[in-house]
Amino acid sequence: METMKERCLTFNYSGKDKTQNSKTLAHLLQKKKLDYVYYLQAGDYYPCEFTVRRCGNKWNDIMKLINSIEAPVYRYKTVNFYLKDKYEGIKGNIQEVIYC
Repeated sequence: METMKERCLTFNYSGKDKTQNSKTLAHLLQKKKLDYVYYLQAGDYYPCEFTVRRCGNKWNDIMKLINSIEAPVYRYKTVNFYLKDKYEGIKGNIQEVIYC
């Protein structure tokens, strides 16, 4: 598979509603055909982390969609990844590649 390197938007959801908020956002991202990956840590203490790709949209439009669920703190990071053929439930369709 061909890997790509892009600047992506990352953010966390935490708190007691993090699982439900994450599921709702995952469905919205899929509906808008945005590429993303969702990491859920075990236990209530750890936050859920999303990494979202721009996919030809404006960052402000993507942030507006995310803020409609809950307003997180955003940061950008460059990600090496490849796209999977389909979404894996709420986990998304990006597979991050880490080089050692």
